[in-house]
Amino acid sequence: MMDLVRLISYIPKSIKNPRRPVTLILMKVVELIARDKNAVRLLSWSYGRLPRIPLKNVFPGIETENVVLSKAFDRVRDTSIDLEEMLVLAAIVAHVKPKNILEIGTYDGNTTLNMALNAPEEARITTVDLPPDWDGKLELRVPDEAVNVTDRMRVGGQYKGTEVERRIVQIFCDSAKIDWDKMPTPFDFAFIDGCHYYDYVVGDTENVLKYLEEGGIIVWHDYGAIKDVSRVVDRVSENMKVHVIGGTRLAVGFK
Repeated sequence: MMDLVRLISYIPKSIKNPRRPVTLILMKVVELIARDKNAVRLLSWSYGRLPRIPLKNVFPGIETENVVLSKAFDRVRDTSIDLEEMLVLAAIVAHVKPKNILEIGTYDGNTTLNMALNAPEEARITTVDLPPDWDGKLELRVPDEAVNVTDRMRVGGQYKGTEVERRIVQIFCDSAKIDWDKMPTPFDFAFIDGCHYYDYVVGDTENVLKYLEEGGIIVWHDYGAIKDVSRVVDRVSENMKVHVIGGTRLAVGFK
């Protein structure tokens, strides 16, 4: 009964701004009838105006790549990137063979680990996240409801003690306070999955593009799922080539 009441409550909202409320209504309908509730969340990937494109159309020949995944199922749904997204990201890294990778948003280090495993042996990864003893203050003003900080004690835990740890440099810093003069720039590949609030996504994107070499690749996570990320990527796509990989929340930009 409560589900039905919530479903009806979305109808007035749809008159004002049809797209999102209609999506929520569809999600609730599917949730009521679906056997697997995990499938419902894909309907929420409704933000952004860019078309979704098959991976092999964005990177011709990538279908022949062999990918290595480590600790593939040690992930937290809706916090870590999905398994399919990790497979796609690892395949892109294996395909383009970057030598100097930047990651903003380490979390538990699973993505860091798998990018390192699929990059060339000589590749190095610099990964940025808030420090374990973070005082709760952010450099940029973010509404309380937009702050979603992961467990500080888990930062980088999955790559520690592995064969690739020696190739990873952990930077503990608010991404808005990075001293770029001390970073090993220029990067040729960057993955942005830090704070998803608009001002942070804009700042991270602008800085990465400034320190990304010509021909480099930037990948954003949560396109389609988070409004602010989608807004920024849509804006960037007006000035550079950006493709969104079908079946994922990954948007790929080519400088």
